[in-house]
Amino acid sequence: MMARRRSPILRSVVSAVLAGAAAVPVTARVPSEGARARIPGVIEAMPVALPADTIHIDGVLSERGWNAAVPVSDFVQREPSEGAAPTYVTDVKVLFDRTSLYVGVHAQDPDPQRLVGILTRRDEASPSDWVSVLVDSYHDRRTAYEFGVNPTGVKFDAYWFNDTNSDRGWDAVWDVAVSREADGWRAEFRIPFSQLRFNGDPARGLGFAVVRRMPKTNETVTWPLLAKSASGYVSSFGELRGVAISDEPKRLELMPYVLAETTTAPVAADNPLTRSPASTGALGVDLKYRITSGLTLTAAVNPDFGQVEADPAVVNLGAFETYFEERRPFFVEGSGNFSFNNVFYSRRIGRAPQRSVSAPDGGFAAQPANSTVLGAAKVTGRVGKFAVGAMHAVTAAERAEIVSGTPSVRSTSAVEPLSQYTVARVSREFDDNSRVSVMATSTLRQLDQDLSFLPDSAVVGVVDGDWRLADGRYSLQGYWSGSTVRGSAEAIDRLQISNVHSFQRPDARTLSYDPLRTQLDGQSAGVSFSKISGQRTRGNVNAGFRSPGYDVNDLGFQRRADEIWSNAWFQIRSDKQGKHVRNKNINFNNWWAFNHDGDRRDLGVNVNSHWAYNSGWAWGTGVNVFAERFEDRLTRGGPGGYIPGGMSQWGYLDTDNRRLATGNLFLFWGYNRQSSKQREVTFGVTLRPSAALSVNPRVEWSRNQANAQWVEAITDDGGATRYVFGQIDQTSVGVSVRASYTIRPTLTLQVYARPFVSSGAYSSFRELVDGRAPTEAERYAPFAYSGSPDFNYLSFRTTNVLRWEYRPGSTLFVVWQQGRETVLDDGAFRFGRNFGETFDAPSTNVFLIKLSRWINF
Repeated sequence: MMARRRSPILRSVVSAVLAGAAAVPVTARVPSEGARARIPGVIEAMPVALPADTIHIDGVLSERGWNAAVPVSDFVQREPSEGAAPTYVTDVKVLFDRTSLYVGVHAQDPDPQRLVGILTRRDEASPSDWVSVLVDSYHDRRTAYEFGVNPTGVKFDAYWFNDTNSDRGWDAVWDVAVSREADGWRAEFRIPFSQLRFNGDPARGLGFAVVRRMPKTNETVTWPLLAKSASGYVSSFGELRGVAISDEPKRLELMPYVLAETTTAPVAADNPLTRSPASTGALGVDLKYRITSGLTLTAAVNPDFGQVEADPAVVNLGAFETYFEERRPFFVEGSGNFSFNNVFYSRRIGRAPQRSVSAPDGGFAAQPANSTVLGAAKVTGRVGKFAVGAMHAVTAAERAEIVSGTPSVRSTSAVEPLSQYTVARVSREFDDNSRVSVMATSTLRQLDQDLSFLPDSAVVGVVDGDWRLADGRYSLQGYWSGSTVRGSAEAIDRLQISNVHSFQRPDARTLSYDPLRTQLDGQSAGVSFSKISGQRTRGNVNAGFRSPGYDVNDLGFQRRADEIWSNAWFQIRSDKQGKHVRNKNINFNNWWAFNHDGDRRDLGVNVNSHWAYNSGWAWGTGVNVFAERFEDRLTRGGPGGYIPGGMSQWGYLDTDNRRLATGNLFLFWGYNRQSSKQREVTFGVTLRPSAALSVNPRVEWSRNQANAQWVEAITDDGGATRYVFGQIDQTSVGVSVRASYTIRPTLTLQVYARPFVSSGAYSSFRELVDGRAPTEAERYAPFAYSGSPDFNYLSFRTTNVLRWEYRPGSTLFVVWQQGRETVLDDGAFRFGRNFGETFDAPSTNVFLIKLSRWINF
């Protein structure tokens, strides 16, 4: 039976009355007789039968197909009051034809003038009204594709995996249009079947959900209920029935690009290896090919990522590598297929050359900043009950150019080998969302004599599982991983003595250092038990280890091996909305870690709490207390030593992000019983003077006063090694500004700039004499150090991008990047002088134009 429909006149009268009754909230209407006859949690898609009924994507929903479709309106709140009726009604209708799925959403609102629609570039989050459609086209209750839009027509899309994780780097080619009317706003979606992947016959049903976010009422409403208290997200979807695909979806998408680039940089007048300005060009292509209805091949030949924002500058005085996020679109998209314990870290592909070459006195040398990615390809998708993902990438051999001698002689020297990287993962999934997965990574290098310090090959294997218990309320997880790295004795020796392993430590009792070893093996394993759902409590306990020889760093990210650990977490929470409080929780944490010698590396407890209010404000704070620990990397390969215990506290405050001006504040302070102190303040503001303009200045200040900062190891005249430490007073300040101006949703200008200064002054030098002594006075002795490790690091980086999506899937980028960097040997921090000198440093500028064109076959 068709649902009864109000006449347009009656609807207008009712809307006008409701709009005038500001004191009376609009509640969801009682479902019509037709809606009551529907199967709960199920939507029937209606076919667009005749060519005359073709749907035009204009946001109006006026075609005959929309008029014939039965609306579904039984939305409920996800937050703040889970399961409650929404303030405003939302209707959704679904149609399909031979090539596409159509979804029409009517988001009712009696005061459409107060709808929030902020103009941003595609995929950028904002406190707007949003409507999004989610399709679990595999119908596996674990993966889904999300398509969203706000009232100004800004689009976003995302890929959901493992039930609760989303990948905003996934991009598809689809259409949507919006319109505003007296009773709210409408969104009309066209989702081509070629952009979805299927694991069977769609007519048997697809997972389906619709989400509406309303900042005016601070509500998120969904169909069906996607409960925050549930253990999953995609697994809570309803079902879309009746979809039939009569035409074979297009299989091939090509995106060729052409690029022109000019670089200006300081160049010595007599340097024959560089010139400024220097211009170059490039051609490349990205492609997607639908191998089967459930498998997709994605490939890139000579990819370029010149439009990607540069990494922020940092000063790392610790023993371990700094982690940087992946920003390159090819590697970001679909990264969830390979996400497990950082076994795969795509930043290794195209990394900076691992050998640096300098020329003899009077000569010149030049080498590339990064190795070239010649090509990369990945296959992702599903085969029956199996989720699969595999990627292979090849990077070029890179050589430095050298000019030396009189008369000058040109030569080259290898700095990075031709390398092949492979990662693959296969998961067998079960109906209760349990799974078992197998994963492997491989790195192969073609080395010459200059690069014999690098491993020839590295292989890592992983087996992991996630078993859901008690109707999905609990999860038992476990994994085992093994690694093998092979190479010359020089390469494996270099690996053994790195800070990741430190086999050569003189005070190690269980490590076996062998400088003639040509293979390094290791393993890691862990188990955890978690309560993953519930409105009141959640928690986790876990334990695991990494053996001293375990290493994934050729294609993964690992700071250290030789570790045994255990952690516990318990949360008391409330998502029930009160008079003032929207939700709150308190968390209790405990952790400890040992190395295989039995030295306690870490022991601590933490209590933290987070509160969100109906006003949109939020705050949180936490306290950490940690015991004395043994730092086995204290001297970067020499003997370890004890670090005193202490405590730290942090807190944050966020204002209502729906306002034209919002702010966030983060504070941190900590100390240990060795008189070391750390303080940090971060303050950011977001200003929206108009719907199209957003400006986000941010200031980061930190001060580190460490009593025993590592300096270096030196060998005295008698051949003894002295491990030198000093007191450091380090101040760092970063001032970043992000600005975004959106001319229209497909044409945006983004500006990012960040000057950064970090100054460190050393004093009171000492040497470590007995790191295991019971008191600090017995561990260190004064040392007459003649060096000068003071530093003043100055950096400025800016990335400015004009992005125009001139047709669906096709983009023009105009980019300007600038970098300035210098290091002074003065450790005194003076704000005005330091920032002025930052802009006095010589600059490197890159100007780039990149044009891509999307073609679908």
